[in-house]
Amino acid sequence: MSKVTVLRMSMAVLSAAPAVAAHAQFVPPAGYSGNGVKPGVAAPTDPDVPTLTRIPDTTLSPLFHVDPDYKRGSSTGHVKVVGAFEIAETQKRHVVSAWSPGFLPVTLSFNDGQCYSLQADYTGGTLSNGRVRKVGCGHRQTDEEAPSSPPPGSPLKFVGSAWGYGAWADERDRTTLVTAPYTKTFQPLFTVEMLTSAIMAMNGPDFPGGNVTLVGRVGGRLTVITLEVGY
Repeated sequence: MSKVTVLRMSMAVLSAAPAVAAHAQFVPPAGYSGNGVKPGVAAPTDPDVPTLTRIPDTTLSPLFHVDPDYKRGSSTGHVKVVGAFEIAETQKRHVVSAWSPGFLPVTLSFNDGQCYSLQADYTGGTLSNGRVRKVGCGHRQTDEEAPSSPPPGSPLKFVGSAWGYGAWADERDRTTLVTAPYTKTFQPLFTVEMLTSAIMAMNGPDFPGGNVTLVGRVGGRLTVITLEVGY
């Protein structure tokens, strides 16, 4: 091989290197959401808080099903996953209860007496920048009564209610049914293929909808899922 050929090959490699580097810098850092605007989970500042993992919305969307018979005037039901987080537990340390003044932040109470607050940013129609911090366990929201009751003989067990929504667990099918708010009768709005232990919510002031957060287990792992709901 001549010196001229070697020189040309070397120049080609050198000219390609900046192009490769320029392309690599546009690869989003690990943990960023699909739109690349904010990380799914913020960098933790306290090593002692439970590990938080952002679950893609599309992974859990197939678990939710609007009741096909639901009607409210001309409106039908609507449910969409806008954020989901997995919270790490251990064999000796697990969540025993959860509550919220709205749909976020969610206070998680562990069996060792410690409480942590899960918060996230709600921008662009999805949750991002999820973070957990240690908080006191006081100021727990009072559980609401069941807004309505299922038909006699139903296997459903009451989980909780918030802003008129009722959550009912079917342990046989390992599903949870959520009823519509502001109704005098038992009206299923949607079901989810998971058993839940808590429900939180907040409705919009001038439209038939809001956000609902469910705490439960998906594949045996503690998961907090926030939904956009229309009724």
